[in-house]
Amino acid sequence: MRIWYAVWGMYKRNLKLISRQRQLVIAPIVLPVILMFLTAVIMGAGGDQWPVGLVNESKDSSVQTLISSIENSHSNITPYYNVVETELEKAREKVRDGRLQLLIRIPEDYAETKEVIIETFNINSDMMKNVRLRLEHSLLDELNSDKELLFVPKLNTEKAEDVWRVSYIAGSSVLLSLFMGAAITAANLFAFENENRTRKEIFLTPLPLWIAGFGNILAALTIALICSLPSVLLATLAFRMQIFPLQLLKVYLMMIPVMIACACIGMLVAYWLKQYRVLQPVIIVTSIATFFGAGGFIGVGVLPHSSQVFAKYWIISRVFDWFNPVLHNFAAGFTLAQITNTLIVSIFFLLTVPFMYNAAEKNKMSNGQ
Repeated sequence: MRIWYAVWGMYKRNLKLISRQRQLVIAPIVLPVILMFLTAVIMGAGGDQWPVGLVNESKDSSVQTLISSIENSHSNITPYYNVVETELEKAREKVRDGRLQLLIRIPEDYAETKEVIIETFNINSDMMKNVRLRLEHSLLDELNSDKELLFVPKLNTEKAEDVWRVSYIAGSSVLLSLFMGAAITAANLFAFENENRTRKEIFLTPLPLWIAGFGNILAALTIALICSLPSVLLATLAFRMQIFPLQLLKVYLMMIPVMIACACIGMLVAYWLKQYRVLQPVIIVTSIATFFGAGGFIGVGVLPHSSQVFAKYWIISRVFDWFNPVLHNFAAGFTLAQITNTLIVSIFFLLTVPFMYNAAEKNKMSNGQ
């Protein structure tokens, strides 16, 4: 009973400390929000709809079916194209400036030649190859409508509706706020004790020292959960992330052992680096690298080979790989293997807390203590 009372006391003390030292929780609130905005700007937040020019120079009525095929081509999210220019010279200028993905030009003799002229900004980029494949899809639809295809392609997707790219990124940002919030908060609390001479009282207690560590972990979990709320609201209101209440609850419950492990890792970093002004950039940069290089920005399966190798051995990448499908309702829940492995990792890092505090006790205190 005394142990649990002491843990509760450390927990309340840490929350009061954070309420007075609010700079300790700026990163888990601000960083995910910044990443959401930056990636939305990069990706355009327009789903699959890309700006193109469409110039029709033919007077033949048959060309209208081709134009209709191009304008009606769409993914499970949005139309493929947003026709923003119909004048040839203006469209060419915008393509040269990189402001249009593609110029589709239907020449005067289209009825006789069935030729379509296209101009792109950079034919070798993956994006240009993608937009050309979309045009080929539109042309195949046109040929199919005229009964000119021997083989008719049919695309069957796993889901009737896909997840918007910005929604996937927003969901990853929510996950980032949870695991990074737990790690950086626990690390800051551990380092703050060292820097502000509050460790002596902890070391003088007759109770085991690891009680302070468990109080730090509970406070870190509470702060991380609170700090994730702005990211959830922003993801929902501005980045089209659909909330599935039961799935969101499963994600948050499953994130608890993950956050416990991350809080322990944060304290280990703090034990090594000592000062919270030093450890904060390390945790933040590592979190950003994990986000972009281990499945937060795009799925692990479509990362370059070197990044896939990194994600395979970087355990935090499992957060994005396992949790995003559940968050976006592509998976009903977590597998038994995922739950078991997560609990094992969490317990392993919890066991490091007593050793960490015993080692800290043997070190000399700073600031003349």
